[in-house]
Amino acid sequence: MTKLKKEDLIVGMVLAEDIYSKTGAVLIGAGTKLDASHMRFIERADMIFVHIEEDAVETTAASKEPKMQVTADKPKTYQKDMPRYNLQERYQNTVSKFKNIYYDFRLGRVPVFQEIEDLVEPLYEAILNDEHITSKMWQIQAYDDYTFDHSVRVSMIAGLLAKWCGYPANIVKDASLSGLLHDIGKCNIPDEILNKPGPLTPEEFKVIKTHATLGYVLIKDIPNINENVMLGVLQHHERMDGSGYPHGIKGKDINMIASIVAVSDVYCAMTADRVYKPAFHPFEVASYILEKCYHTLNFSIAKTFLTNIAPFFIGHRVKLTNDLCGEIVMTYKDDPARPLVRVDETYYDLRKHLEIEILQMFDYD
Repeated sequence: MTKLKKEDLIVGMVLAEDIYSKTGAVLIGAGTKLDASHMRFIERADMIFVHIEEDAVETTAASKEPKMQVTADKPKTYQKDMPRYNLQERYQNTVSKFKNIYYDFRLGRVPVFQEIEDLVEPLYEAILNDEHITSKMWQIQAYDDYTFDHSVRVSMIAGLLAKWCGYPANIVKDASLSGLLHDIGKCNIPDEILNKPGPLTPEEFKVIKTHATLGYVLIKDIPNINENVMLGVLQHHERMDGSGYPHGIKGKDINMIASIVAVSDVYCAMTADRVYKPAFHPFEVASYILEKCYHTLNFSIAKTFLTNIAPFFIGHRVKLTNDLCGEIVMTYKDDPARPLVRVDETYYDLRKHLEIEILQMFDYD
């Protein structure tokens, strides 16, 4: 353990001891890898020193994962600043260009790898270099229909999640590319099934389930596309307990990029408005992932994702199931789905009030 002045901290360092509020509440827990939001909080806090782990930065998860192809020539280094840019504009451009590539695949023209890489590059650059990317992402407005909007959102979240997991820049790019292409096989699914405004029949669902294999077949012969990206597309519906498809593999047999894309896909799908269902708010999805997907999604990756996004909803107004309205004032690393909510002068720690849920978030789109 090392004691550092707060001005000497850098993103990526790991807290060795909890940081407490004046009332004794844990604000940032020991073991937390500091990101930009933590740094801003610590800068404002009334403290001089912070205790961090001796080696300062966590060992990357990639060094422990045999299913990943990680090269040593691209270290995990991220810039702190980048020129001013418009993320919404970059997002819209990516969606528009991805739509063209999608229809190229449908018509039988397979794009070269450079076209796909150039497509994801502006967003990938922002994920790596913009320390405010997370807060900006939740403000992006939908640009096109669900198929294209969803693929680009999954690409962004998968890249960001890979970064949060501690992977180096080349793996972050693989996650972004795989997220972009994860549903490309749907270009060969009949529109009447793909766009059906309601539940699918068992026969229709069998057809939909072919999209992972179809996508893999479409991209596997593209020169320069690597195995991580291909397996991410093929396996993003595989589940840790073997209940997924197309091959029913489980656990460590599932490529880590596929597990990252799977979490991103579930979150994006559940927080999107569809013709046949309204969007769930983020804490509903967090509860679903933590409670219902414990045995199906990679729990470590899912927890990393939820722990990192939860603080960005601090300050949002909510309605609780007890009919009271309040404001989220704190989130917890141990249970990111159940924050601390202030209603006037009363505080509801939803980790303790299990009978209370967040019913609605007023200022969440």
